Amino acid sequence: MKKLTVLVVALAMSFAFSGVQAQNFQENFRIDGVMFFTFEHDITGDSFENQFTLKRGYVNFRHQLAERFSARITQDVTIDQEGDGIGDIELRLKYAFVEYDLSSYGIFNDPVVSGGVTRRPWISFEQNVNDYRSQKSMYLDQNDFLSSADYGIYFETGFGESLNESGLSSNDSRYGSFGIGVYNGGGYSSLEQNNNKLVEGRLSLRPFAGFLPGFQLSAFGAYGKGNSATNPDFNIYGAAVTYESSRFNFVGQGFESTDDIRFEDLQGITPHEFQGWSVFGELKPFKNVPIAITGRTEQLYNKDRQRWIVLDSVVGLAYVFEDRSKIMVDFSHRESRAVFDPADFSRIELIGEIRF
Repeated sequence: MKKLTVLVVALAMSFAFSGVQAQNFQENFRIDGVMFFTFEHDITGDSFENQFTLKRGYVNFRHQLAERFSARITQDVTIDQEGDGIGDIELRLKYAFVEYDLSSYGIFNDPVVSGGVTRRPWISFEQNVNDYRSQKSMYLDQNDFLSSADYGIYFETGFGESLNESGLSSNDSRYGSFGIGVYNGGGYSSLEQNNNKLVEGRLSLRPFAGFLPGFQLSAFGAYGKGNSATNPDFNIYGAAVTYESSRFNFVGQGFESTDDIRFEDLQGITPHEFQGWSVFGELKPFKNVPIAITGRTEQLYNKDRQRWIVLDSVVGLAYVFEDRSKIMVDFSHRESRAVFDPADFSRIELIGEIRF
């Protein structure tokens, strides 16, 4: 009987301990994500084509490892467009990093450092202001100059205390924020092609925090080599004006660059000099009706050939749900004189952006 009692107590303690572990795991672990389902009607010259498709999806696994340590894995869900698996839904890693929250000290507010497949400074900041990734990638990401994530290490800090103002989605520190990282350079979907590493940084300042907290001025840039075995120079620098609020958001940016991150120049020409600009705006005209009007227009210019190579614009109308899910219709037009994509087309698109 005594042995049976000991066994029952041991089993009870085991189940209780397992229950505590399970409860702790549930409290510290969560899954969330977003999917972009679309119907696209593309018009090219006198022909057209249309399709229902999964434009993109991201599934996040987040776990609080300890008080200051956390981990995140994000699966990038897309449709394979080439090779033997064309048409298959494929998964690849967008993020896979461990992050450590440092203690605030003096003017430095909530500094963090992360390593792995982690964020890059400018695109991650821009996406906090432009919440319409379902329309298209951010400007410099779409044109292969900067990526949103890469293999490397990243540090970010705010300046001054948090403002806790409604409508601020980027780092809300009073005086602005700073981010810098060292990366392979080709982006999270590319293999490293050389031994050079890319340094990218961003500095954002909030000059009128007292009466215009959503207004920021940013400078960003990257220095290193293009992701090619020939080690071409790759340098980019740019500036941006952004504004964030609950009813109006804006990004205006310009840049100059020596080549892009891929250096896919089949003609063997030395690195090109590029410049360009992009303007994005979102307006919610009605206070109590979750309707948003969006617009974005941009240009890419090849300074060596002295001609524009990409003109791109999109306008949209969206119904925005409380959790930022959206139903949206938009019209876009792209003209391209680029070596690798010399095509003009227009697109009418119905988008379902589903967050969970």
